[in-house]
Amino acid sequence: MVDPYILHFASLLPSEVAINPVFKINNLVFMDDSNLVSSTKSGMEYMLSITEEFYTLNNTSANHQKYTLISNLLPLSTTSSLSLVDFNLTLSSLNTISTLQIIPISITSSFHFLGV
Repeated sequence: MVDPYILHFASLLPSEVAINPVFKINNLVFMDDSNLVSSTKSGMEYMLSITEEFYTLNNTSANHQKYTLISNLLPLSTTSSLSLVDFNLTLSSLNTISTLQIIPISITSSFHFLGV
């Protein structure tokens, strides 16, 4: 597997230095569960924007299909009848994803949070 991380040593030195070695760095990272907690939708959109920028900076990605929304403001119903919730993210040079759709779980469904 060829990792896209390539460190150009010249970018770390002043421009007048002519040395230009290239270091290829291979790594493989697995990220376990992450929990974002916010009292507002706009706060969640802000945090989701930051996470997307973090993924870009670290050359990683997340499976957005596995994101789950837990809220005490959703109606009492089954997961299948709940509609996707749209989160509008802030675009930047590090984030090109403008919208995430996350599946909410029913308020009556159980879930694990911090191992509980």
